Amino acid sequence: MEDGTIAVADKETYPKAAGSPETIQRNVWKGAQRAARNTERRYGKKDLGPWTDFEWGMINGKLSAIRWMLGDEWDMLDT
Repeated sequence: MEDGTIAVADKETYPKAAGSPETIQRNVWKGAQRAARNTERRYGKKDLGPWTDFEWGMINGKLSAIRWMLGDEWDMLDT
């Protein structure tokens, strides 16, 4: 967003090819910013990451185990 690779557009001028990663609706962007501020206030910035590669590996391993218990194939790595 800051470097201009993603544009912000009003709902009326949002591209017809919705879902394009290069454009986001202004109201969606404002809502995401508001949600981020609320999350930071609730949990504190220091507890929100970024985390080390090891910590991300632990999280993804746990999510993978949960998906396996719910019936996905073990090698399904789209967690």
